[in-house]
Amino acid sequence: MTRRFCLLLCVCAIVLSSCAPKRADITLNTKETPPDSLLSRVREQGAKLSSLVGNGTVTFDSPEMAGTASFESNMKKPDSLLVVIEGPFGIDLGTLFMTREKFVMYNSMENTVMTADPNSRAVRAVLPFDLSYDQIQNLFAGIFSAPGAENEVNDYRVEDDEFVLTSACGRNVCTYWIDPLYLLVTRYEMRNEQNELTVVASSSSYIEQEGIAAARRISLKFPQQRRQISIVYHSLSLNSPDTDFEFTIPPSARRIDR
Repeated sequence: MTRRFCLLLCVCAIVLSSCAPKRADITLNTKETPPDSLLSRVREQGAKLSSLVGNGTVTFDSPEMAGTASFESNMKKPDSLLVVIEGPFGIDLGTLFMTREKFVMYNSMENTVMTADPNSRAVRAVLPFDLSYDQIQNLFAGIFSAPGAENEVNDYRVEDDEFVLTSACGRNVCTYWIDPLYLLVTRYEMRNEQNELTVVASSSSYIEQEGIAAARRISLKFPQQRRQISIVYHSLSLNSPDTDFEFTIPPSARRIDR
């Protein structure tokens, strides 16, 4: 083996090792990594994501309707989300724009535009889901929120190389699975007072760009209602400076105020 070839192998090894994901400097041990420290790190990691540009497919299933569509998304946390939805052959289906104060949905097939407060009732008028603004933003951001500092952790353990925390969330009980590599919530469950599973959220296929991580596959299920929505990103740019929130609604669109 020549000296030049050995040098080439060393350079390749250095490059590959620098590209490989590095495990966060926390120990997969509940005694050495207390829950408040873990959750603080998770919230800190989530706060690094400030904007997002991507495209992919969204699939929803409910007793009333089901379907799949392509979309392009632009997001700027915590206050702006624009999703342009397309059908087969690039047919424009509609535009969704949300802030914490405003909800706009343009249906190009019916040439109608609805404006309302960004609450679950307004969302339900367009999609068959009771989703809050934060839930919609989490779906398209690929990051689920961890328990707040005010939530008391009732159970804390390690399961399948992930941290698992359980805490009260209102009258319900919520459980979170946290990946120690990306410091993201990979799964989230909510159970009601009867211990019935009401919400299941999961994320996978993570990417990392300049120390910021997000999921390319996200799903949200409501088992009792037999409803679910999932998002798969084909391309994703984190903290992109190229976010664009401009959209046009034809003057002829019929307006619906709620």
